[in-house]
Parts: sequence; C-alpha cells; structure tokens
Amino acid sequence: MKKIYIAKKVLSSVLCSAIAVGVVGAYTSSPAGDQDASAKTIAEIQEQRKQNSEKIAALENEISGLEGDKNNEKAYQDTLTEQINLIQENINLLNAELDNINEDITATEQNISQLDKDIEYQQTEIDENVELFKKRLCAMYMSSSENPASVILGSDSFYDIMSRIQMINKVAEYDEELITSILDEIDSLEQSKKDLETERLSLQMKLEDQERKKEEKTAEVDSLNDKIALTQAEIDRIAKAQQDLERDKAEIEADQAALDAEEAAIQAEIARKAAEAQRLYEEQQRRIAEEQAAAAAAATAAEASQQTYSAPAEPISYSTAPSASGYSWPVPGHSGITSYFGARWGSYHKGIDISDGGIMGAAVCAAKDGTVVTMNNSCSHNYAKTSSCGCGGGYGNYVVISHDGTYSTLYGHLTSAVVSVGDYVSAGQVIGYAGSTGWSTGAHLHFEVRVNGAQTDPLGYVSP
Repeated sequence: MKKIYIAKKVLSSVLCSAIAVGVVGAYTSSPAGDQDASAKTIAEIQEQRKQNSEKIAALENEISGLEGDKNNEKAYQDTLTEQINLIQENINLLNAELDNINEDITATEQNISQLDKDIEYQQTEIDENVELFKKRLCAMYMSSSENPASVILGSDSFYDIMSRIQMINKVAEYDEELITSILDEIDSLEQSKKDLETERLSLQMKLEDQERKKEEKTAEVDSLNDKIALTQAEIDRIAKAQQDLERDKAEIEADQAALDAEEAAIQAEIARKAAEAQRLYEEQQRRIAEEQAAAAAAATAAEASQQTYSAPAEPISYSTAPSASGYSWPVPGHSGITSYFGARWGSYHKGIDISDGGIMGAAVCAAKDGTVVTMNNSCSHNYAKTSSCGCGGGYGNYVVISHDGTYSTLYGHLTSAVVSVGDYVSAGQVIGYAGSTGWSTGAHLHFEVRVNGAQTDPLGYVSP
C-alpha cells in the first residue's frame, strides 16, 4: 500500500506539473499589452459585454426619443407649410382684387380727365357766349334802336310795332335760355367731376387698405418661413444626432461581437485544457493500476514483516449526498440563494450566488470528482465593493474544476483556495473558503456549471 501511495504521489506531481505548465502557457504567456483571446478572463469579457449591453440599451432609448422629437418637429413644420399655403392663396386673391381696383382707378382717372377736357371745352363756349351776350347788350344800349320809344316811332304801322316788340321778346328769351342752359351744363359737369373725384378717393383708400393687408400677409408668410427654417434646422440637428448615436451603437455592437469571439476562444481553450487534464488523469489511473499489480507481492511481504508507517494526512472532506445528476451542494450548511441564474441588472447572471449571514469563511467543497484546471489565489480585497477590484476578472479568488472534459464547475469570490492547478479532487473535498474577493457586494459563493464551456443553470444539477 505504501508503494501504491508513493506511486500516486509521483504521478500526481507529474500531472500537476503538466497541467500547470499548460495553463500557465495558455493564460500568462502573452506579452504585456497583447489583448489576444487568452489575455482576458471570461468574467472580464462578460463584465465588458454587460457594460456594452447597457450602453446599447441607453443608445436605443436615446435614438427612440430623438425620433419622437423629429416627428413632432416634422408635424409642426407640415402645419406651418399648410398655413403658408392658405395665406399665399389669400395673397393671390388680394393681388387679383388689387388688380381690379387699379383698373377701376385707372378708368375713373380717365373719366375725370375726359370730364376736365369737357368742362374746359364748355367753359370756352360759355366764355364766348358770355362775351357775345355782353357785346349784344352793349350794342343794344348804344344804338337805342331796341327801346320801346324807338320801336313805336320807327314803325310804319301798328303791325310793324307789334312785330318789332315780339322779335325783341324772342331775342331776350333766347339769350336767357342760352345763359341758363350754359349754367346748368356747367353745374352738371362740376357735379360729375365731384362724383368721380369721390369715387377715385374711395378707390384709392380701398387700394391702400388692400395694400396694407397684402403687406401684413406677406410679413406673416415671412414669419412662418422663418419658423419653418428653424424647425428644419432642428430636424437636421436631430437627424445628425441620430446618425452619431447609430454610429456609436454600431461600434459597440462590433466590440460586442469581438468580445463574443474572444469568450468563445477562451472557452475553447478551457475545454482543451480540461480534456488534456482528463487525459493525464486517465493516464495516471492506468499507471496506478499497473503499479498496484506490480506491488501486490511487495504489499504481502510488507504486511508479513509487520512494517508500520505514518500515512500522510488526507484532504478535508464533507460527506454530502449528490443529486440525481451526480453533483453535491458546494457549501455544506449554507443554503440561501441571493441571486439566480438569468437576467439581472440589465445583463445576464451566469451562475447562482449562495449566501447567508454566516457564510464568510465557510468551507467550499467540490461539487463532483474532477481535476483543477485553473484557479486564482492572489486577490487580497476580501470585502464588499461597489465595483470590481480587477482581480480574477471579477471573480477574485476562484477555482475551476473539470469533471470529464464536457462538464466543469467554477467557485468564485473565495477568501482563499486550498488546491492547485492539476490537483484531482473528490466530491465534498474542501477546495477553499467563502469570501468577498473580486467584484462582490458581500460575502457569498458564486457557483457556475458549464457544459462544453457554456454556462447553464446550476439548479439543474445541485440543490440545497
């Protein structure tokens, strides 16, 4: 038995060395600043993806809000345009009315001008007739041939007297009618001129009123055009802001795709290391079996000679009943779950958080037999935080165990780990102690179950 134990120790050391070299080569061989697929931990990538998802959601909300603002501005601009069209139609009607008024004014002015000419012509005739009438009166007075005495004395007979008197009366009546007619015609022309002047004045006032209305409508159109220019400038600004946001969103989505590819590369590397660890483990088991067969006789002899030895201390283990899937609860005596697998805080929580009032320093055990493929034990920030301290990619001190090359489990935020890369652990064996290292808001164990590197709900495999 002692030889078998010694053989196990030797093979375990060989296995630890091989896995340690492989893991160190996979995760620490990159030169400083070279961000290849192995330069970040999965936790770091997932945290960056979470932040990117939050940024994308914020950008989408902002883009949606800007779209609403742009639609409002466009509707306002359409209303202004419709208002301008109606005002422009009124201006066109005003212009047509102004044209008619101008035509009426022109016709009235032509009529007034013609009346002025008619009055001037009539005035000339009146002046000539008045002068003629003056001359006739003067001649009648000078000749005295038309007075009654001369008419009687100069007549040859009574009939001649009556004829001369009748002629004088007719001449007087004609002169009186001529003067009356001339005066009436002058009055009529003057009245027509006054009426036309009044009409022209009325038309002129109407023209001025229509011109004022046209100027008001034109000013209103100019004001509305200014408003349209302002709304168009706002629409253009919003469209530019949307383009900038869309560009930022596209850049973040491209970064997200790169992170997805980086995570896939790391998961593939973890799976490869797990498969290599499993292969070494199987090789170790084969060699142990050979050693057991070769040491059978020596063991019998050792028992016969009653040799005694002190066996090395075995690792601390807890006896826990595995679930139907073969996994056991990772924190014996502590069953509280404070955060489940799935959507959380705008991102995706890829494990469960086990916690209660006394979990700080509690033993954390392997959920199933397997080999430690990667771990971190360098974080000293064992306290509650509001942001990541940067250790272990957000996990702080953690352990990853590969169970058969397909399945693996992760134990995060440990106060410390008590196993090393390459160690083969049994279900229930203590691998570390619960704490609050890394990005942790309080003492708890972050526990993940991965299938071919992809996280799945741990409650499908373990139960308190």
